[in-house]
Amino acid sequence: MSQLVLKHPDLKHEDLKFNTVEVHAGEPRDMYGALIPPIYQTSTFYFDSTDDAVKACDDYAESFAYSRITNPSVDYLEQKLAALEHGKGAVAYASGMGAVSGAIFALLKSGDHAIFTKAKYSGTEDVTSDWLPRFGIAHDTFDAANLSQLEGLIKPNTKLIYVESPANPTMVLVDIAAVVEIAHKHGVKVFIDNTFATPYNTTPLDLGVDAVIHSLTKYIGGHGDLLGGAVISNDEQFLRECRLGTLMHFGSVMAPFTAFLVCRGLKTLGVRMKQYNESALKIAKWLEANPKIEMVRYPFLESNPQYAIAKKQMKGGGGMISFDVAGGLEAGKKFINSLKLCTLAVSLGDTETLVEQAAAMTHTMIPKEIREAAGITDGMIRMSVGLEDPDDIIADLKQALGD
Repeated sequence: MSQLVLKHPDLKHEDLKFNTVEVHAGEPRDMYGALIPPIYQTSTFYFDSTDDAVKACDDYAESFAYSRITNPSVDYLEQKLAALEHGKGAVAYASGMGAVSGAIFALLKSGDHAIFTKAKYSGTEDVTSDWLPRFGIAHDTFDAANLSQLEGLIKPNTKLIYVESPANPTMVLVDIAAVVEIAHKHGVKVFIDNTFATPYNTTPLDLGVDAVIHSLTKYIGGHGDLLGGAVISNDEQFLRECRLGTLMHFGSVMAPFTAFLVCRGLKTLGVRMKQYNESALKIAKWLEANPKIEMVRYPFLESNPQYAIAKKQMKGGGGMISFDVAGGLEAGKKFINSLKLCTLAVSLGDTETLVEQAAAMTHTMIPKEIREAAGITDGMIRMSVGLEDPDDIIADLKQALGD
C-alpha cells in the first residue's frame, strides 16, 4: 500500500545492498521511538470525521480501514518484500497457497488458458488439476528443461505461463529470461514461484517476470513457526486486483502478529541463505560421489545439465537438494528411517535439516503417471539443508546409508 520507506529520508533502498535492505526497508520511525515497529493487533481503524471515512472507504487499497485489506504490520512486510524482489509492491496472504491461488485467480477467468511447468509444488498441482477446470479454465503443461515445446502450447486465449525455478521437488530449472521472451511476444503474463531460490539468489522481476510468488512459510520466515505467502509485482493494477479481489473476498488474510514474525525472520535471510548455499553444495558433492546414490539434483553441481542456466540467473544454488537412493521406494523409506540428525518432516527452509520422500508424502495424492512425467521418482528424497555443520549432516547421511 505505502511507498517504500526507510527510517532516514535521505536513504533509498535502491542504493543499499541486500542485507541492509532486509533489515531496514519498510520500517518508518515510530512515534515513541521503538526500534522494532509495534504489532498493530487491530481488526479495524477509527476516523476523525465522516469525510476521512468516506475517503478511506473509497479506496481500501490506499487506506487503513479494515485489516482484512490493509494493516500497518502487514504493510511493513510488504514493503520489505517489494524492496528485496525489486518490485513496486506486494500483497501478503495467510499462506503460500493463498498467494498461489490469489495470484492465479486474480488474473484468470472462465474461458482462459494457462500453461504450467510439469514439476511443481503439490498444492499448485491440485489447483491446476482440480480447481481450474471447475472455473472453466483450461491448461497445459511443459517440461521446464525443454522450452522448444513451449511456444507451440500458446493459444489465442492463453493468459499465463506459470513456472517454478528450481522446481519442487525435482530441482529442475527454467531459463527465466527465455520464457519471458516467448511469453511476452504473445502478450502472455509470466508468474514464477521463487520460494526455493529466494530473492537472495534470484530476482525474477529483473528478468522480466510479471509476478513473483513466495511461500513465506519457508526460507523467508525461516524458522518453522508461521504460515504466510506473498505476491510481488511491478504491475500495480494487478496488485490491486490481488488485494481488492482475491485477498479481500477470499479472505486468506495474514494476521499482524504473523507479519511481525515474518519480518523478524526476513532480517536474517541473507546470512542464512549464504550458509545454505555453501552447506548444500558441499553435501550435494558428497552425495554425488556416493555409489549408493543413483542421482543428485542440485543447481550448482557442475554435472547438472542446467548448470549454465543456474550460473546465469542464480547467485547460489540454494538449500534444497533432491536425490535418489538406489533401490527405489522401499530403499528410500529405509534410508529415511535410519537418519538420526536429519528430521523427517514436510516443509522446508527451516534452521534444521528436513527430509521427506515426495512419492510417499507431499506428492502421494498425485497419480503415479503424472508424478513420473514430472520426473518425481519413487526413490526421490527431498532434503532441505539446515544451519547445522554440513560435516555433521554428511556423517548422518553416511551412517543411514550403511557406510
